[in-house]
Amino acid sequence: MHSATAAPASEEREEFRKELEQWNMGPLWLVYRSVLTREPHQNEIPYLWRWSVVRPRLLRSGELITAAEAERRVLMFLNPGNAARIGATATLYAAAQLILPGEAARAHRHSPAAIRFIIEGSGAYTCVEGEKIYMAPGDL
Repeated sequence: MHSATAAPASEEREEFRKELEQWNMGPLWLVYRSVLTREPHQNEIPYLWRWSVVRPRLLRSGELITAAEAERRVLMFLNPGNAARIGATATLYAAAQLILPGEAARAHRHSPAAIRFIIEGSGAYTCVEGEKIYMAPGDL
């Protein structure tokens, strides 16, 4: 793709970029060097969310936010190396959820796999295709 004509002015290019945004499109040429790399590039850094730190904050969230307000009272684990992304890594979302006695989180569906590890409590269940599956500490 060669062209003998001069490149359009940057103002015209910026107008074109904004036009593309309206149609949920974007020019690869502005980001390709950071996207198409020879080696994988990660901003994530190793980090450990200690239960001794997470638990009191999770319980505090139960004092401050009702389940009705939050839909799901969840503290997301955000990697400090990539604060702009929601997730522990580029490919893994991890969080801790607090469900107090008598509360229920409405049923929902999603395409990612969901893995639950029960740390404490009793009487809670998840529902898979209409079947109640009760959960207890240590269950995965």
